[in-house]
Amino acid sequence: MDIQIDQIKVAHYQVWPEMAAETFAQLVADIKMNGVAYPILVDENLVVLDGHHRLKAAKLAGLTHIDCYVCEGVTEEDKLQIAHKMNATTRTISTADKKRRAVQLRAERRSYRQIAEWLGVGKSTVERWLRGVPSGTFNRVKGSDGKEYPSKQPARPSQQDYVNGLREEVSNLESEVYRLKDEIRTLSVDNRTKDAEISRLTIELSQAKMINSLFGGSDNGKQIFATIVGLNETASIQEIDRAFRKAKATVHPDAGGNDWVSQRYNVSHDLFKRLYIGKQRSTG
Repeated sequence: MDIQIDQIKVAHYQVWPEMAAETFAQLVADIKMNGVAYPILVDENLVVLDGHHRLKAAKLAGLTHIDCYVCEGVTEEDKLQIAHKMNATTRTISTADKKRRAVQLRAERRSYRQIAEWLGVGKSTVERWLRGVPSGTFNRVKGSDGKEYPSKQPARPSQQDYVNGLREEVSNLESEVYRLKDEIRTLSVDNRTKDAEISRLTIELSQAKMINSLFGGSDNGKQIFATIVGLNETASIQEIDRAFRKAKATVHPDAGGNDWVSQRYNVSHDLFKRLYIGKQRSTG
């Protein structure tokens, strides 16, 4: 359903930290170019359940309407589950952020099983995360069905549970590494563009220094031009200039010469005149 952006509201269902600035900037650029790829989820009151960053990016991209999926007839518990689970399973959330959220959910009297389901991890992982959290704060917790049950202390995990938990944590860390690598690759493209510009300027600087060393001070540049037109290295500026004019007339296409060779002589002569004839006139 296409809904006007100004009608959409944001409430307490944004339960995860803000997206990294670089990643968010990429999202804005992508929406500007391609539009919003996936509809955002809203409740019957047009309050966002999932898609806060897409909505924010769409506004910055200048969109006035956005595709939405309206979730009707869902309970508050269902809305909170959507807000947690959609991001936890489709967006790369760091393990540290999931741990922090697990502590917050436990403080809201959520069961280990419900926290695990909402965060997209195993129950044993949640128990391991919360092992250092002070116990005995409450005697009853809320289950996934919304009902209250006696609070349980996390059971001492078996060795296999511990290994499985570590494997899951490694998997989460690997996912985070892949995400960071994607961001680095994107940044590398920008850096390569900048590096190319730096390389170009460096080459121009090197050429300028080379010309300065060739044609200034203890000048052997004049010797190079003399060699080009077939004269001795001790030839004077006037002799080199006359030789260039003669050579250009000889190789000119109208005289049966070669167009490519003629162009090379023209360029060389122009550079020679700029460096030597012009310098003579300005100092004469």
